[in-house]
Amino acid sequence: MGSGYGQRHPKDHWTFLRNMIHGADVIVEVLDARDIEGTRLQIAERWTGSKRLLVVANKADLLHEGAARQRLQNKGIYLSAKEGGAAGRNLLMRSILGRTGQRPLKAIFIGYPNVGKSSLINLLVGRQAVKVSPVAGTTKDIQWIRVNDELMVSDYRGMFPKSEKKESLVRKGAVKLGSEQEKYAFEFAGRALISRALRRWLEKRYDVDLDGAAGPEEVIRRIAVRRGWLLKGGEPNMGEAARHLLRAMMEAPEI
Repeated sequence: MGSGYGQRHPKDHWTFLRNMIHGADVIVEVLDARDIEGTRLQIAERWTGSKRLLVVANKADLLHEGAARQRLQNKGIYLSAKEGGAAGRNLLMRSILGRTGQRPLKAIFIGYPNVGKSSLINLLVGRQAVKVSPVAGTTKDIQWIRVNDELMVSDYRGMFPKSEKKESLVRKGAVKLGSEQEKYAFEFAGRALISRALRRWLEKRYDVDLDGAAGPEEVIRRIAVRRGWLLKGGEPNMGEAARHLLRAMMEAPEI
């Protein structure tokens, strides 16, 4: 298993995570609300056991209107670190403290890269206590943060199964991309043509009409023209549009 495609975490990082889980009172597993099953760390869940596990489906604000919310194990909760506010903070605090009568208690946040572990901790603490970035792999070092007299929290680096395919990890925003950005942007554009929710989202975000678009290349071309991303001679800048689309993909209603 590992935390970055091409640069897998060695075995000792998983051993360290297991030791941290054993030393914590509550384990907060952060999932992406748009892909509950696909962002679970099942081996960590087994290490944790059901009693200490709190499942938090983050990025609930990105779900498309009318999207069904599946029932989460162990009475987990849906949240948006971005829009949670005081109500979200109170819900998260109650949910963590409610897992055990141990006081003070230590809670560790685990999950895939870029699911919002650091953002949830900042929501909980009420300030920018840990670094947040849309780039996968930002959290590398362990730091314990005192929330109040009852609770201390820690944010562990993002992890994912070693066997998971790169295409899946890209879709979840779990890996960094270099020269392959355009390839995956075209794949996302193709998915948008067969998903009503994604197509509506793209049309609204870029104020573009995708009616009759024959394929991914046409989607990206229309986005480039609509945004004025043009090369010399007026040709659409497909590379610029593709890169922008890939970044925007992280906020899409489906992944």
